[in-house]
Amino acid sequence: MSGTVTFSPPDLLQKALLGFAMACLPAISQIARGGEPVDIADRNQIFIDGRYIEKGKSVRIVVQRPRKTGERNLVSGIYRAVPEHPLELRDGPDLWVYAQILENDGTFRGFGFVSEDGIKWQVATEALLEAGNFAYGLRTGSGTVFTDPRAPASQRYKIVSGLPDEVLASADGREWQVIHKGVFPGEFSFPRGMDSQNVAFYEESLDKYVAFVRVNKWVKPPPRHEAYFAKSLFHQGHNHLRCVGRLTSDDLRRFEDPQIVLAPDEQDPTMDGVPVADFYMPQVLRYPHAQDAYVMFPNRYLHYQDWFIADDLSGFHTGRGTDVLNVGPIDIGFAASRDGIQWEQFDREPLIPLGLTGEFDDRGLYPVRGLVVHGDEMWLYYLGAPEHYLPEDGHEFRIVMSRVVFRRDGFTAVEAEYSGGEFTTPVLRFSGNALNLNIETSALGLARVEIQDDTGKPIPGFSLDECDRIHTANSVNRIVKWRKGTTDISSLAGQPVRFRFELKFGAKLYAFRTAASSG
Repeated sequence: MSGTVTFSPPDLLQKALLGFAMACLPAISQIARGGEPVDIADRNQIFIDGRYIEKGKSVRIVVQRPRKTGERNLVSGIYRAVPEHPLELRDGPDLWVYAQILENDGTFRGFGFVSEDGIKWQVATEALLEAGNFAYGLRTGSGTVFTDPRAPASQRYKIVSGLPDEVLASADGREWQVIHKGVFPGEFSFPRGMDSQNVAFYEESLDKYVAFVRVNKWVKPPPRHEAYFAKSLFHQGHNHLRCVGRLTSDDLRRFEDPQIVLAPDEQDPTMDGVPVADFYMPQVLRYPHAQDAYVMFPNRYLHYQDWFIADDLSGFHTGRGTDVLNVGPIDIGFAASRDGIQWEQFDREPLIPLGLTGEFDDRGLYPVRGLVVHGDEMWLYYLGAPEHYLPEDGHEFRIVMSRVVFRRDGFTAVEAEYSGGEFTTPVLRFSGNALNLNIETSALGLARVEIQDDTGKPIPGFSLDECDRIHTANSVNRIVKWRKGTTDISSLAGQPVRFRFELKFGAKLYAFRTAASSG
């Protein structure tokens, strides 16, 4: 099957679904059509939406599932309930599924575990922290740490914690002080949301602080299940769906009302009229190695209820006597965005699925905050738990931390039908003197690139027929050649051009950039 892809303007976000060509291709965003070219300079470009696919035939964007390493680093945790509030979670060593990987910057010392290579971990003793002979550290806590470039040295590090509702600051990550309280809108604070590991950071392009938090979207259940939810003081007669909300603040003293940016919808599981899937734990990262790219690794939670699960669930502790269940399997998904507001979920398959029955990660997976770029690889960490439910106070979880590996820029790739496909970018303007591809062909795959003028006419010397075929390639930096060896495209820099990519026999294109040739 094949078809021609024609995108509507970005504000309509419509797609022409013509067979395989549009099976998984996301909507286009932020494209200059009929106006100024998209300025890519010499920055790296990844395919997280249709921005660079203005016209296509038999191509689609596919999420690339990473490789599990199978490593098992034991991280035991004890659940501690605050007596006056059974669900209140505060930053500290007893939090059992909230963790963050930080690269050693020589100053931060709030680590519970450290590692020289990011693979083998050991408990962070005072001597290890003082010596500083480690590359990475693991920190636990309900809030995530970020470095604030606008803050004085005494408040270099910040934590925006949704539960409790406060902002903390530290000079070294050891001693923390509360600098602001009551920063979130009251109606969206607990129990409307904010419990879970929330994320905040300074966004330089906006000159604002951005937070991604859990928001509970309350949904009225059908009459036959009203009695079930009515017994819960927390739910107040409604089912709640865990969603991801986005908020901004100018100074961390007050955040505006959250905008829900990721939520379950009619495509997600509903059982007997009750939605039973959640998306939360919003591990949002601004991907630093590409232009305008956010990625998210949210938890995908299926919460069990008696009316669609035949197993006896009476043994699970709810934490509040006769309240509703909070139990079920949980894995890790993927979403991507250009602006942190419009998110694409692609085919909605799990990015990190549950392990085989009996493995350490066969029931509950939790993403660890942080992404390590190591050479041509990217490492994402996760915690595997034997169960997911609200435990009793003092319950010990034997949590295992493991790792998955992507290729650099390899969250997604453009793939084509086996017999071949192609796509053409919108009009671009670049700098640099060579076209570099992150591409994988294996043995049979082939690829070629054509450079066109802004009207779509091939530029002499850079047509598809003059491009040296790219083959036997598995590289994050493959330089495109024309006319048997020419790599120099500097004569076209600054001009409005289009790139036309041809992919055949299983070739995958992960990213492209125009930069200085490395030879």
